[in-house]
Amino acid sequence: MSATNVSEPGSVVTIRYIDPRTVSDRQQLATWRSWLDRQEQARMGRFLQAKHQHDFLVSHALRRSVVARALGCAPQTLVFGTTGRDKPVLAHPGGPQALHFNLAHTEGLAVVAVSDAPVGVDVECLERAVAGADLARRYFTEREYADIARQPAKTQRQRFLTYWTLKEAFLKAQAWGIVDDLGGFEFEISAAPDSNRIRLRVHQARLSPTEPWRFHHWQPTVAHLMSLAYSARLAAPVAIDCQPWDGRSNVTARACPSHQLLSE
Repeated sequence: MSATNVSEPGSVVTIRYIDPRTVSDRQQLATWRSWLDRQEQARMGRFLQAKHQHDFLVSHALRRSVVARALGCAPQTLVFGTTGRDKPVLAHPGGPQALHFNLAHTEGLAVVAVSDAPVGVDVECLERAVAGADLARRYFTEREYADIARQPAKTQRQRFLTYWTLKEAFLKAQAWGIVDDLGGFEFEISAAPDSNRIRLRVHQARLSPTEPWRFHHWQPTVAHLMSLAYSARLAAPVAIDCQPWDGRSNVTARACPSHQLLSE
């Protein structure tokens, strides 16, 4: 998927993704590892399996590259921290200009979204073994479960993962993390094949959104589903620029300009 077809967009949500399994160049991997700070390298080292270390490296190099490009600085100059709720934030740079980010990953894909307003992204692998209808009956609303159950058997898992990624993207955009009741809110997905209309309904006051959100959902690869939640306060029209990341960065090594905390 490339940028949406709008002329002179008021805002752009930038999304880049990569399959970590496609990266094997040792020099490239060494360069990316040099971008990571001590805390990131320590976290990567705690993974026992080389595959998990590799996935961590690629996904965090992706995050650093895309965020740094948006800021106009070198990936290794970024300093990350966390909030009291363990929400990743950018400790340096800081300043008056807002920029927000979110990282997600699943088997075979890592993705990062960057925007001038709060944003959440989630991705799932369609090859993931999941009992969609059973999980929906337990965790989703009756309306969502009914929609999944009436799908043909071969597409029920995809429908379940559509709802799942939308819910995760919303929670991440709100910076709530995991909640104990995924049935406290629900999504209505248009049945029209040419429509991307997605509506959010909230059934519990404590899960009321702090600002209006817009949602998009699509399939970036034959094996993956992706959902995006972004703030409606972005200047309209909004272009969604979603493309594969080629793993290269042409940002020169210089200090970052001042921006507000970026949040993941």
